[in-house]
Amino acid sequence: MPRKNITAYDLLISCPGDVTKYVDVVKECIESFNITIGRLNNAEIVGQHWSISSFSQSGDRPQEILNKQFVRDCDAAVAIFWTRFGTSTDKYGSGTEEEIEEMRSAGKQVFTYFVTESVDLNKVDLEQYKKVQEFKAKYEGKEKYGTYSSVSNIEEFRKIFSNHLTMYFLPIIMGEKQVTISSQKESKLIIEDYNDSEEGCVAVLHSDYINGKFVSKMETDIIERIEKTKSIVLQPRIEKVNCEEKAISEEKNDKVIEVDGTKLTLKETDFFKGLTSNAEIKEEWKKKILSFSNRLGITIDDAFWNVGNLTVSKSLLNPVLGGGGSSLNGNDDEKQHYSEIKDIYWKIEELDEYREFLGIIDSYKIVELVLANDGTTYDEDIDVKLHVGKGNIVKKEELPIPGILTIDDFIEMQFTESVFKMRETDKVIGYVGYPMLPPRINYRINTPFNQPSVEEEYEDSKQKYEDSINQIFCFEIYEKDDEDVLVIHLDYLKHNTKMALPSVLVFKNVPETISYEISSKHTSEVTCGVLKMA
Repeated sequence: MPRKNITAYDLLISCPGDVTKYVDVVKECIESFNITIGRLNNAEIVGQHWSISSFSQSGDRPQEILNKQFVRDCDAAVAIFWTRFGTSTDKYGSGTEEEIEEMRSAGKQVFTYFVTESVDLNKVDLEQYKKVQEFKAKYEGKEKYGTYSSVSNIEEFRKIFSNHLTMYFLPIIMGEKQVTISSQKESKLIIEDYNDSEEGCVAVLHSDYINGKFVSKMETDIIERIEKTKSIVLQPRIEKVNCEEKAISEEKNDKVIEVDGTKLTLKETDFFKGLTSNAEIKEEWKKKILSFSNRLGITIDDAFWNVGNLTVSKSLLNPVLGGGGSSLNGNDDEKQHYSEIKDIYWKIEELDEYREFLGIIDSYKIVELVLANDGTTYDEDIDVKLHVGKGNIVKKEELPIPGILTIDDFIEMQFTESVFKMRETDKVIGYVGYPMLPPRINYRINTPFNQPSVEEEYEDSKQKYEDSINQIFCFEIYEKDDEDVLVIHLDYLKHNTKMALPSVLVFKNVPETISYEISSKHTSEVTCGVLKMA
């Protein structure tokens, strides 16, 4: 069905011959605009280019013929430069430059883009390239030439030009009012320090968990348990040796079994009670407890390790049949003293795990950043790139994992969230783009005869801990020869608002500066900046 009363707007496409692929994108963006916004509002944009809009004509200089045929009738123009400036005319350095000046002198909008895509200079006409750079310099600091955008590749150009096309033509279509990009409300995006440091500076922070109250209390509790255990003094072990039975046993060549350093004959064993031997404090327990005590100036004498006449029985039956394990035989004081020393050992092991893990965390330096929108309107589809010197950033896979004794405590206290996730305040909103992690399904069926091992339980806990890390550190890191580039995406940010980045930045070594780039749907140019580490 024919459409009536269509309003058409002519867009001049003015470009030298080396940006053909970018011209194709211009045409794609025009088509996309017409299919969506144009069709709904009975309007369309028509691309005008010398290759399709001109015809053979004589009587004037070539460029002026083109100006008369279609250039001056266009409502706006798009000009793209890369390495070529174009063929000079009688008035200007190139036909493209003359077309730009024709449009600007008539007060019409010109979208100007300079491509920064890398190119082999050996294959470039350096004289042409120099003219492009000189023309670009005219835009810098001279209001009469307006503004321009630099684009590094096709996709970046597609996003920026599509945005400009909509921002310019949509108000005209809706209100039939001529506007320019410069009169539009715009967002103003910038990366700032979370802690309100001096503009352009970022505070470098570090933690001191190893000297915090939690570790200190653990240490104090262990000291108190050692002192309490020292106050219990047991009688030395009474050795019972029956020389006559020993001689008879050896004479009959009874089978001798050694259990924990004690030789026993089979006739001395009870397969239901198990093999019984004197209970001794393990050397690794002694070493660990003495090391802790020496560090804190605590004296421990030999009487501390005395457990009286305590013995330990180890079952010979298969655990499936109800056997396995060991039991202590002795009076209550002996059992209590042995258990206290054992518990002290494991508490110190746990403390050492905490100290090792937290010591690594404390060795890092932390930077907290926010994305601020100081503009007059919202923005969306925002991409932030942070450029960090090679080898400085701690990647998420390099972060330490708590040990087997402490990992569940760290999960329960939500350690990763409290340390690495940015806090929301009355001035800073939280990041809202965290990914939803798929639930982990444990297909292992636990039964009385098939209980998970300690190692299996630890692997399960490690998966939970790593999931929390992956969710918080949800940016991508791209490694280059001399730098790491962190890419962060934000869907939406209203004006006069600051949003925390998804996580703190964790550094092994703090660089002197971090540079950044910000591109978005409603920002006409890529915003660049440099942050100085303070």
